[in-house]
Amino acid sequence: MSTFLRRLFSTTANPADGLIQPQREAVIDLLNFCMCADQKLLLDEEITLDDEIQGFSWDPAVDFMKFATQSRERAKLAVATPEMRHDALASISRRLQTTEAKTNALDLCQKVFHADGEYAPVERTVFAEIKRAFGWPE
Repeated sequence: MSTFLRRLFSTTANPADGLIQPQREAVIDLLNFCMCADQKLLLDEEITLDDEIQGFSWDPAVDFMKFATQSRERAKLAVATPEMRHDALASISRRLQTTEAKTNALDLCQKVFHADGEYAPVERTVFAEIKRAFGWPE
């Protein structure tokens, strides 16, 4: 997973994605949360991820592989209990900061969940949980 995500982010001092580094990190944390909560990532979902976030820029001062590995471990812990899930999603929501960043993150989650042509009950539940954490109606 870390290698896959690493390919999606270019490293540049002049980002063209319109995001600041904490927002990019929140997107990675959110995607890892979705994958751990869903407990699967299919090839179709990987292709969708690649298509959707390939234009993101990663701050070269932040070691992507280290961050992605730590993010994955945090996500595994986060899905363990409702309290930990709530705290993790609240942190992601705060770091995304803007309505636009949250909308884009939700769109990406939804595209990943729909990529295999099936919107499984667990995916619906996770998506509703994310929307609640972002303060949006279900």
